[in-house]
Amino acid sequence: MVRFLPIALTLLSIGAHAQNYGFSIPRFHCTATVNQDRSLEIEYEIEFTCRAGCHAIDIIDIGFPTEDYDIGSIEASVDDLSPKRIYHSTYIDNGVEVHLGYSTIYSGASAVFRLIGVNRNMVFRDTEDDGYASVEFSPTWFDENFLTGSSEFSLIVVFPPGAHPDSVRFHEIPFTSSSVDSSGRVRYIWESRRKVSEPFMVGISFPSNLIAAPLSKRPVPPLLSPQAIGFLITIGIVSLIFGLIIRGIIGAVRNAKKRRVSYLPPTIGIEGSGIRRGLTAPFAALLLEERLKKVFVLILFGLLRKGALELTGSGINASVTKIGTGDGLRSYEKAIFDILPGPEDRKNPPMEAVRKVFLDMISDLKEKMDGFSIEETAEYYRSIISNAWIMVNDAGSPAKAASILAERFGWLFVDENFSDMVKDLPVITTTAYPYWFGNIMLHTDSFSGGANLTEVCSSLAGMLEGAAGRAVSSLSKLSSIVTSVTNPVPVSRSYSGSSGGSSCACACACAGCACACAGGGR
Repeated sequence: MVRFLPIALTLLSIGAHAQNYGFSIPRFHCTATVNQDRSLEIEYEIEFTCRAGCHAIDIIDIGFPTEDYDIGSIEASVDDLSPKRIYHSTYIDNGVEVHLGYSTIYSGASAVFRLIGVNRNMVFRDTEDDGYASVEFSPTWFDENFLTGSSEFSLIVVFPPGAHPDSVRFHEIPFTSSSVDSSGRVRYIWESRRKVSEPFMVGISFPSNLIAAPLSKRPVPPLLSPQAIGFLITIGIVSLIFGLIIRGIIGAVRNAKKRRVSYLPPTIGIEGSGIRRGLTAPFAALLLEERLKKVFVLILFGLLRKGALELTGSGINASVTKIGTGDGLRSYEKAIFDILPGPEDRKNPPMEAVRKVFLDMISDLKEKMDGFSIEETAEYYRSIISNAWIMVNDAGSPAKAASILAERFGWLFVDENFSDMVKDLPVITTTAYPYWFGNIMLHTDSFSGGANLTEVCSSLAGMLEGAAGRAVSSLSKLSSIVTSVTNPVPVSRSYSGSSGGSSCACACACAGCACACAGGGR
């Protein structure tokens, strides 16, 4: 079996009113005659019916296999009336446009379109038998978006003079019948009922001595046409420009986000070395550039565990109440404890007071990191968090896992991927009794049938975040407010000027592709 690339594609194009075209093809007939000079004479007889309400078919573009078509050989007619204007097509790479003029096929009408023309250099040496020549051909097909119904389809390929039925061959699709015409030429015939909206590729071979002109190997066509290559280059350049712009925007957004949570000036820790050990979970969260809302939650968690606060309610309705004296607290814990309202006072602490607590914490962290490497220290605390997850997952028993979880919850919550990591905890069900995180008690009997560790952690995290939001309003804005002082955005220098620009519109992205493969005239 011999396989060849398509050498023929005849097409109808669409124009400015393409969206209004619609037609059917009751009958489609094509004859391709192989000549001794290696040319192929292609003849079409196509009955068009312009659908009611659709744009009239006034111009038809017919494509030829290669640029070697002879425009002087082309003749066309519609119901025996010959259009006078036939030009090189402006819509397809290799083909002609036939202006129907007085032969225009109007809405609801039918007519038979005929065209005949010659395409040179269409016969090549057979790739499997040097004593044979070969041709492969597909008649036109039409865009299924405009074509309705199926056609009485017939394709006849006529062998060159001198061919004998016993010495000729077909490739790929078997012919439905064969005959010898009145001039003694062998014909293969393919007939079917089909929708002509896709290629119908057939191939033939015959003795090479039937061709008078020298044969050559079939040229390997380029993967893309010059027009397609030009289009892709244009798209590539435009994509590169837009890509650079988008990359710049994304980079600016990322940098802006990073600056909002980069609490220390970039010069701190650059020249230092070694790991700063001994940081608490809230300080570690600051170093790892977590949001100040999370740092605030961690501080509340520490106050709850030490018995200075009491957690009541559930979910977003949870709240904290002072129940201790504040003795024995760390400086930042004492500062938060002092600004929180008492049991009888429901006012939120002023934002300026909260802001000062975190500015003091960042100043303290800056001193703690003096002479140490931020990068090495950050990696150290990430390893502490990672090991805490491993310890919980590898605990081996519910009681041990629960104990580790209660002891390490603060560090686990520092993890930026806390929500995802919690989902992967082993399914260890607690019984229906109070579950303790130090002085924090969760009533697991509020869950149906007890609760597994994932539910317990998620519930506690939700309660802490809800309590933090009720204790301090506008927590989401806190990070940007603080970093505007500790790590302000550098002042940028502005430039003025102008640049030229242009815009273009492309009605058809690829001549010979999207436009040309649609049917129905224009």
